[in-house]
Amino acid sequence: MTPFAIAGIQMHVDALNSNVEGMRERLNVLMIRFPWTQMVLFSELAPFGPLHKFAQPFLNDTITKFQEDAKRHKIWLIPGSMFEKTPEGKIYNTSVVINPDGEIVAKYRKMFPFKPYEADIEGGTEFCVFDVPEIGRFGLS
Repeated sequence: MTPFAIAGIQMHVDALNSNVEGMRERLNVLMIRFPWTQMVLFSELAPFGPLHKFAQPFLNDTITKFQEDAKRHKIWLIPGSMFEKTPEGKIYNTSVVINPDGEIVAKYRKMFPFKPYEADIEGGTEFCVFDVPEIGRFGLS
């Protein structure tokens, strides 16, 4: 068995304010305290909270910042999910997987939104799996 250190960061998710800078700060602290960490993941809707009025296009400045963080720390990074607004106006609850080179290797649109809560959110249509070389296969759900 090959050791692979994964850390989860659970944060308070604010409905009205961005959590992005707080997430980046916590990531920096985590990597100082536990430099052997190889994958870090945040909770659902951590960056912008539960209101889909803050939906972003898929590629945005926030994702770019997280790509830079993954590359700087040389880690796999799953920065929670955020509401994605497509050019057609559809909204998805979307997560990305960023590799240690800062590249997006997977994207997952939540397939089964919690309808009482996410009534206006579209369901994705594809499962998400990705490989971490020499470690194994992971998935998002």
